[in-house]
Amino acid sequence: MTRPAPVIPTVDEIPFTLPAADTQRRNGHQGYVPHGFDDAELEDAVDVSHEGQQIDAQGVPYVLDGVVPGYGMLGFIVAYAKVGKTTFGQALASHIAMGRAFLERATTPCRVLVLAAEDPPEYTAWLARHLNVERGRMVFRRRPVILSPGELDHITATVTACHFGLVLIASWQAVVRGLMKDENDNAGAVRVVEDVKAAARASGVPWLIDAHSGKGEDQDDDADPSKAMRGASAAAASADYTLSLRYGNGTFGTQRRLSGKGRFVSFAPIVMDFDAATSSYTVTGSQKDVTRETTWRLICETGAIDSGPVSLTEIACRIGVANITGGQRRRIADALAGRPDVGIIHELRRGQKTTLYRRLESQ
Repeated sequence: MTRPAPVIPTVDEIPFTLPAADTQRRNGHQGYVPHGFDDAELEDAVDVSHEGQQIDAQGVPYVLDGVVPGYGMLGFIVAYAKVGKTTFGQALASHIAMGRAFLERATTPCRVLVLAAEDPPEYTAWLARHLNVERGRMVFRRRPVILSPGELDHITATVTACHFGLVLIASWQAVVRGLMKDENDNAGAVRVVEDVKAAARASGVPWLIDAHSGKGEDQDDDADPSKAMRGASAAAASADYTLSLRYGNGTFGTQRRLSGKGRFVSFAPIVMDFDAATSSYTVTGSQKDVTRETTWRLICETGAIDSGPVSLTEIACRIGVANITGGQRRRIADALAGRPDVGIIHELRRGQKTTLYRRLESQ
């Protein structure tokens, strides 16, 4: 006898409220019936995937291209004391406020709220003496603040009411005092970071907090920025992304290096020179530039691309990379990007859209 096929209910037909009897067994008392999620909180995977495809097609919005995503996310700027976190943060904020390029990267103009919670008001003013901003574009609050849930609500309400597009806070150690047992309290640090992330999500704009790095920070160019922060390691790990600001040529030199890693953020160290007389930063180079040009030269010398379209995997094989990794794929793609003599086309291969490259004939 053939057994009938089971009837599988659709998502909309699945109840989210537990039966009363089962609820009583689970909770050990009478009369409590939990409610399921609201329908508005549940999203079909097709819709979520479509949203991701739109983001991929339109590009991730940034307030500072490739460095500060334009979403309600939390980032840390981590550096040793006196490297220039606050000065760097003010310079970054002022350029974003006015829509001027910073570190040779495009910005999206927006109002900026700076919560200067650590330094004396006079010192904050002295650091800001070189700022070139129009009235109303960048606003300071030079008072202590603790990022408690109630204070986070105040900040979020201010951001919404005053239409700020970026929140800059100085500094982490000053704004979390009393919220953790000590600087190594991982559970406490995660709780505070998650509260701040929730506030950033609610505001819909990026929040950046500067923080001191640990004594044993790895100064290598390949170091993970999220491991540089002093104290509870879980704090930086819980943030959406971390920017690491380091000395470039010694503690008394003028050179600085900036790198970043995290959600929508991944860039090799940017080497820049700091002019103390004007509090300005000038890009002098990037390790990524060296890698890009070296890879391009190898592609040219091996004839890895010609007039026929080839994929990144095929290019990798031609330059001697047998098993291409994600990092190698990105390096090759970066070496090809923006070349006037390299054309890019898209084809369906094995049912997937594949980016192909070919050498264009010189005009």
